[in-house]
Amino acid sequence: MKTLHIDLIDIINNGGFLKSLPCLKRESLLHHCQIETMKSAILYTAKIGIFDIEIGISKKGDNNYELLNLSEDKQALSDIAIDDKNGIMKTNFNDLLSSNIIQSLPKYTVNHIDDIGQIEILFYSGSTLIYQNANLPPVLISNSLTVDIF
Repeated sequence: MKTLHIDLIDIINNGGFLKSLPCLKRESLLHHCQIETMKSAILYTAKIGIFDIEIGISKKGDNNYELLNLSEDKQALSDIAIDDKNGIMKTNFNDLLSSNIIQSLPKYTVNHIDDIGQIEILFYSGSTLIYQNANLPPVLISNSLTVDIF
């Protein structure tokens, strides 16, 4: 099976990793996930290349989410790869806003959470880049899930 390469820009523009995957690739991802059943949710976790992915599905059907963050380990799925051709996950907040990369992304608003020093770029597509500090790269990409994903 041919490897599907998805770039972070496409994930942000589509409003999520799962929204960027064709149905057959979602099934493939599910087979690679570790599944943990909790009291109020089911967590699916996987490593794809340099990224850790966590998908949380609420048993009540609300507050579903997916998170992508850089991983310490590198592990490749045979048929899915996540690329960061523009270096989004290596670019700090200030540099991202002043770069040409931001022009390739959807409209956004910026939210400063002063009491913890966190900065969020909230894209109208539904994706959020979260920074712990303006001088550091983002720690994760968060996406709300509103559709049946599996």
